[in-house]
Amino acid sequence: MTPWVRPCNTTHGRTHTQTKERKTPVTNEELAMLEFAVKWAPFGGGDEHILPEFGVFPNVFYRRLQRLLRHHPTVNDSVRLRLDELCTTKLTPARPGRRKSHARARAVH
Repeated sequence: MTPWVRPCNTTHGRTHTQTKERKTPVTNEELAMLEFAVKWAPFGGGDEHILPEFGVFPNVFYRRLQRLLRHHPTVNDSVRLRLDELCTTKLTPARPGRRKSHARARAVH
């Protein structure tokens, strides 16, 4: 079991959300997306690996991940916030003349 996903309290061993209305299973693909995002978030997201790994462009991946984070409350809150922030950053259009960079410090010219 992934440590940042809260387990279900039933005995069947599957991971899923528990809401008052319904229980929604987390698919293997969704779990793979979460694991990938957790692994690559500290390094800017790993955009170059998304297309070969998941068969979708990064913007599609980040929209799906953001939707997943909203609809599956089993993800640890601190992880959810960090990944949602990454998705928002990735999906925000870059302003003209501004390079998209994940560097913490500006380069001195």
